[in-house]
Amino acid sequence: MAKCWQCGQDVSIWSRDLFTGACPKCQAGGTRPATLGCGTLILIALIVLFFSRPGITTLESQVSGLHKSVDELKKASDEQTKELRELRKAVEDLRKGGVDKGK
Repeated sequence: MAKCWQCGQDVSIWSRDLFTGACPKCQAGGTRPATLGCGTLILIALIVLFFSRPGITTLESQVSGLHKSVDELKKASDEQTKELRELRKAVEDLRKGGVDKGK
């Protein structure tokens, strides 16, 4: 047996209210679970937003660092592509020169 939190009467676990823990007698008298209004929920959301903001600053700086790294990698890739084109052209020129000499 469990006790009703309002009147202290012994009540079966199955007969008391799941949310309030009140017995059927107290529940009939108007006991109801606490509800959160929209204003309370908005206030909770603002508090969470306010206290989670420092983590966002760190995340923004990390993303900025990643953007810089990606830019550096892109520049290096462009330089390597340019070198490969120059090498390909040099090889083609050598092949053409070798074919002309063989004739």
